[in-house]
Amino acid sequence: TINHRRNRAERERELPVLADIPSSIEIAPEDGDVLRTYRITGMCCESCTRKLHARMSALEGVDKCAVDLVGERLSVIVSQEVAAERLLSTLSFDKYSAVELP
Repeated sequence: TINHRRNRAERERELPVLADIPSSIEIAPEDGDVLRTYRITGMCCESCTRKLHARMSALEGVDKCAVDLVGERLSVIVSQEVAAERLLSTLSFDKYSAVELP
């Protein structure tokens, strides 16, 4: 029983809860970074928020990521070297589709 609780606790730590995923980015990009914002269609729940946040955060060059479920937006501070096409392809999978906002 103790091992079962420990394993469950470890699994819960691995999955970010919605409170750990910001809905907006409150800092300005540093030199060499850019802020990009996308409209995301297909999000319907907290699981979608976690999935998109994890997928984007795993990309090399991503500094900060925020997902706004209600506003259907994802914002990211990323190194200028990361191609816009790579970000779009990372966000457009399964039922999700992304369009960069000006």
